[in-house]
Amino acid sequence: MPDSPPAPPSDVDLTIVVPLYNEGKTLGASLATLADAAGASPWRWEMVLVDDGSVDGSRAIADSFAAQRGAHVRSAHHARNRGRGAAVRTGLASARGTYAGFLDIDLEVGAEAMVSCVQALVNGADVAIGDRSYELAARSWLRHVLSRGYAFLVRGLLATRVRDTESGCKWFRVDAIRGVLDQATSDGWFFDTEIMIAAEHAGLTIAQVPVVFRRRFDKASTVRPLADAIDYWQHLLAFRRTLARAPRVLRDDTAQDDD
Repeated sequence: MPDSPPAPPSDVDLTIVVPLYNEGKTLGASLATLADAAGASPWRWEMVLVDDGSVDGSRAIADSFAAQRGAHVRSAHHARNRGRGAAVRTGLASARGTYAGFLDIDLEVGAEAMVSCVQALVNGADVAIGDRSYELAARSWLRHVLSRGYAFLVRGLLATRVRDTESGCKWFRVDAIRGVLDQATSDGWFFDTEIMIAAEHAGLTIAQVPVVFRRRFDKASTVRPLADAIDYWQHLLAFRRTLARAPRVLRDDTAQDDD
């Protein structure tokens, strides 16, 4: 179980969940960038840093950042690495904001995407997701191909209108998403797909906000092409069977573009 974080202020508009695992090399600078973006926004905010059993000093960096920022930032810890989905759920469970969500802390999708997505929620969406376009470079072609190929499989197998379910930029109206959060049971990366499809099947309105993905080469990629492809394929087939047994709320405007 994660450590219990201190109670945050009650007058919070936005909870920023930061799941992190072995991000020590770039973590301090990225947290500062994200906090600056939140501070420049019109919303009262808090940040929940969830260290998922890091072994590279990330926990100490997160705790130090929380101590420096006072009431705005708090940290929680997993004693062992449980996976991205588990870390996001830990953060969302303690969210005090009207809106809450997460942006991958490597900031390959920039901090400005958070503001665009939250504004889509303020404008009436239940869920806002960053729809990535890729700033291509010779060294990032494989990531682009894998992401687009996976998105194609998801749309075909799960009959979704969400174009980029794996985007690490997802934001929610807290009162809307808590009703479907328990349907996203994966502790790992497949959580991203589960939560979006669960939201769509529940009839939540989803804004797809254009964002730019810029691959960072100062950090090691955790993508394992063959192993990840097999793992995701198995999860997709199992989740498709689960969906076939579940009722779906049909709405014409469930997934919408937000230009």
